[in-house]
Amino acid sequence: MGKRPMESEFERWEKIDGVIYDMTPPPSSQHQAIVGSLFGEFYNYFKGKQCKAFPAPFGVWLDEENDIYVEPDITVICDRTKIHKKGCVGVPDLVVEVLSPSTALKDKRIKLKRYRLSGVHEYWIVDPFNQIMEVYSFSENLFAEPQIYGKEENVRVALFPDMEINLGEIFN
Repeated sequence: MGKRPMESEFERWEKIDGVIYDMTPPPSSQHQAIVGSLFGEFYNYFKGKQCKAFPAPFGVWLDEENDIYVEPDITVICDRTKIHKKGCVGVPDLVVEVLSPSTALKDKRIKLKRYRLSGVHEYWIVDPFNQIMEVYSFSENLFAEPQIYGKEENVRVALFPDMEINLGEIFN
């Protein structure tokens, strides 16, 4: 087995199931524009409400005891006791990942499994290249087919039934 990099060698990293993932290179301007637009939707919707949304970089310790640490593009937390100075300690309610060429496989395979097993209620994978969004709703750790939305559709948020996001505005 090759040399395992030390955590301190990375500017930003994630640790999932004992494996350290480097988070470089930084995301593209298109990636960040999509994250910013989606975050804006959540931020506006949550004004005066219990839940809060956080954009990356924002640390999430899905399992602090087993050192499972991720940095989703957007994290939604409704239990404010999970919000700490260092980030979220515990499982968030909703997580959004915007695909990049360097992270797509990890987001669609490793993180999908980890979020489901950890108890995240809803996981969104945004594909800027094909302008689609996959929405996974997990209940009792079961895997279900995602709802897939195209760039001209509105996404209804399962956790917040009165929230709707126009993907045409997000992908522009």
